[in-house]
Amino acid sequence: MKKLLKFAGLAIVAIAWASAAQPSFAQCAGACASELTQLLNMAKLVDQLATQGKLLTTGNAHLQIATVNTTPFASLSMSSNGSGLQSYNSTLSSSGTISFAAPNLMSLFTSQNSNYNSYVSSQQTSATAAAKFQQWSTNTNQSVLSTLQAGQLQSTAMTGTEQTTLSGLKTQIGSAQGNLQIAQANGSAILFTAQELQSLRQLLLTHTSLQSNAIQTQSDKDTSQQAAWRTFVNTQTIQTSGGQRF
Repeated sequence: MKKLLKFAGLAIVAIAWASAAQPSFAQCAGACASELTQLLNMAKLVDQLATQGKLLTTGNAHLQIATVNTTPFASLSMSSNGSGLQSYNSTLSSSGTISFAAPNLMSLFTSQNSNYNSYVSSQQTSATAAAKFQQWSTNTNQSVLSTLQAGQLQSTAMTGTEQTTLSGLKTQIGSAQGNLQIAQANGSAILFTAQELQSLRQLLLTHTSLQSNAIQTQSDKDTSQQAAWRTFVNTQTIQTSGGQRF
């Protein structure tokens, strides 16, 4: 198009020069110059239309990019780990064992454990000793069982809902188009990671509860037996004279 405009311009200049050099050529030059001027105007018009077409194409491309960047996913792959955490805590709190999830932790701990002075001041009988051994056995069994049940819940989630969520996240990340979908996929992955860290913290707390129960049970047992031995020594009178000789 620019070459056409340049050619038309040169043609008008040549006609003007020829008319000035040879007046007899002016009769023909007038009509030719008019036609060339019209041709030049049309060429300019076509060039303007071509420029507007390029601008329209560029604008349309920008619009398509903006549309892609602002189009969200129809649905997101989100983790349902929140309900799993609730089930996890419910399992521990309903077991009756001393754990971080027990709703009455302080009263439960105080009612099941005592200290050395309390054991010394109270008279322990064979019945009370048997009851304490039964309590220690029950607490240990409940603590171990609730820990295994909580671990089972997590294991089931790892191979079930969590695996499904992870597969969905991989699909989202691989198919993300535009800034918004990339941000959504990254946000879902960050949220999933945060929920996995919560599950890990729960496992650590459960392990801590199990260890604490084992330590406290052993300590309570040792304290009770030591107090019983002291009571026995202080209340028994052993005669060292007046016995019958054999």
